[in-house]
Amino acid sequence: MKFSVWLVLIAGMLACSTVLATDPPSSARQQIQTQLNAMLSAANAHDTDAFMTPLVHESSLLFIFNGEVFRGWNALHEQQLKWWQHGKAKATYKTNGPDEFLTLGTDSVVTTSSYISSRPLANGTTSTGSFVVTYIWKHLPVGWRIVYGHESWAR
Repeated sequence: MKFSVWLVLIAGMLACSTVLATDPPSSARQQIQTQLNAMLSAANAHDTDAFMTPLVHESSLLFIFNGEVFRGWNALHEQQLKWWQHGKAKATYKTNGPDEFLTLGTDSVVTTSSYISSRPLANGTTSTGSFVVTYIWKHLPVGWRIVYGHESWAR
């Protein structure tokens, strides 16, 4: 009897993990990829408003950057303006491989993207670095929106 209960539990967990660990439907993937591409273009233009369009514009937004926690769209927007010097930053960004997609449910997707950044230094040299960004996207009535983000730079 106990063996059959465990067998049912294990089978259920395997079934759930199979459903959860899949690619999103192509329409969701395409819609999210379009937004990721637009975010990269906005990042290279240092356009904070355009860059943050896909993020949910609510106080529930949570974003972690190298261990620092930002709660709410307004707090992150204010910090992003500082990072990009109100549009005057000189950094450029490019992808470092394809974006990864993982379905969490019918209305939730995780993306992980790897990037390389370059910026000119005062001494005439260029500083480069790499970083990874993970977003949790939720399908809302207005479309796919980021509800959680985590960005970390390689040291």
